[in-house]
Amino acid sequence: MSTNAPRTPHAPRVHPRLLGLAALVGGLALAGVASANPPQMTRQEIITRGKGVVGFSYWWGHGRWSTSKSAGKGSCSGGCPGCTHYGSYGADCSGFVAKAWQVPGEIAVTTDSHPYSTYNFYYESQHWSSISRDAAKMADAFVYHSNGAGHIFLYESGDPWGWVTAIECKGCSYGCVRGSRSVSSAYKVRRRDNTIDFPDKDGDGVADDKDNCPSDSNKPQLDTDKDGKGDACDGDDDDDGVKDAADNCRLTKNAGQKDTDGDGKGDACDGDDDNDKIADDKDNCPVDKNNGQKDTDGDGKGDVCDDDDDDDGVKDADDNCPKIKNAGQKDSDQDGKGDACETDDDDDGFLDEGDNCPKVANEDQLDTDDDGKGDACDGDDDDDGIADDEDVCPVDADSEQLDTDNDGEGDACDDDDDGDGVSDDVDVCALVPDPDQEDMDGDLIGDACDDDVDGDGVANDDDNCPTIPNADQADKDRDGVGDACSLGDVGDTDDVPDTDTDADTSGTDGTSETGGAPGGKPSGETGASTGPGEDDLGGCACAEGSTRPSGWLAALVLLALGRRRRRG
Repeated sequence: MSTNAPRTPHAPRVHPRLLGLAALVGGLALAGVASANPPQMTRQEIITRGKGVVGFSYWWGHGRWSTSKSAGKGSCSGGCPGCTHYGSYGADCSGFVAKAWQVPGEIAVTTDSHPYSTYNFYYESQHWSSISRDAAKMADAFVYHSNGAGHIFLYESGDPWGWVTAIECKGCSYGCVRGSRSVSSAYKVRRRDNTIDFPDKDGDGVADDKDNCPSDSNKPQLDTDKDGKGDACDGDDDDDGVKDAADNCRLTKNAGQKDTDGDGKGDACDGDDDNDKIADDKDNCPVDKNNGQKDTDGDGKGDVCDDDDDDDGVKDADDNCPKIKNAGQKDSDQDGKGDACETDDDDDGFLDEGDNCPKVANEDQLDTDDDGKGDACDGDDDDDGIADDEDVCPVDADSEQLDTDNDGEGDACDDDDDGDGVSDDVDVCALVPDPDQEDMDGDLIGDACDDDVDGDGVANDDDNCPTIPNADQADKDRDGVGDACSLGDVGDTDDVPDTDTDADTSGTDGTSETGGAPGGKPSGETGASTGPGEDDLGGCACAEGSTRPSGWLAALVLLALGRRRRRG
């Protein structure tokens, strides 16, 4: 017990309920006059202040302690609220928390005060608010009050639903302590108003020790020039040597302060330096006004700021066609305007834009293949894929390049494909030379190219009489020569023409149908011989000295008649 502390061993005893009522009334009175927020405090400040009470005695209805190490801690005996206290310092649970929290206002820890009871902390919210246990943070308070009794302690750390580290004035026999304890479900959590997690002089939510402008609110902490001083308190944000007040690009370094369009915003931070309403990042001349954005050579640099608009290697000032590429600078008519930009380069009377050969004079504008390129300048006039200088028909599409008569003129454009002197449109054999134009069967297909010359329906290669119509292909002696063109000998093998003149159907070699003497004379015939050797010469119709069989002559006659009919 401190020697200078007042002793109260014989203090008059007051009924506990009266003392509680007095504390409650006093607390309500103090709370009623304190309406402003308590001073801003960090959680660490509250805990540090609260730890100062550890070791002091429990003093019911009071709240004061000293930061001096030599100060007496006081003592308590008996059962509270009728307990006896010795000394000048000590606190009960609610007096301690109010002093640590500095509510309702700032007050020295050595000044005795007891503005609130657990009833106030539990049921009211004068300078504090209720929060969930899950949200509890260091320096919040846990309080319960039931049936006129209660307790409150300062939470430091731990599981809000289990064991925590607490600072509390626990009771007469315990005093004010810091240690571990469990928390029953009867406790509620209270959070002091105007409490911050860390020192924050400017109240921007950034701790002073991390704030690049601790006295100027700047939650984003923007520091354009990365000099450690936030823009909010930096007189030259971009560190270009020009004070922000005079800098036309305050956040973009531009010591030169160039302002092309004179709009008060420097080019370094102006999105449209030439003020042509086209953003610099899309403007092909960002510092030269050119609303049209014309770029003749498509090099990404507009004509307004390009000294070679057509990109032909000749500067615009010397280019006779500054907008049309013409490195050679050809000027056929020497008028100062290059051919590349003349309207009629070939002077054929057709403007280049409508001329199908703008560089080659072609007044007829002939375009055989209708490909938009005139024949005069088209290397493949008929568009058959073969260059004109190699094409046997340069103006007639002819991909096969067939030239039957090898005269250098393809069949597609040659009016006499076989070169026989007869025009294709009347030639009976247009692809086979046939100047005689013979057509035995009159079918308008010349014999030279007709696979059935006699028109009997049998191909020449298979016809046993190819020049004499004989659809039945009769060949009695099976010698491969049809009866129609046999030399009059259709039954024997002596190559002597038959002379059967009696028109019967059974004898073909001079022998009587009913039998008779050899030599061909019928049995019973009494006439004399008409000439020597008549029988030996083959029978009737063979005159003496005859050398051509009558059957062969007949074939020649038929052939001659056929040709006369065709020619007729």
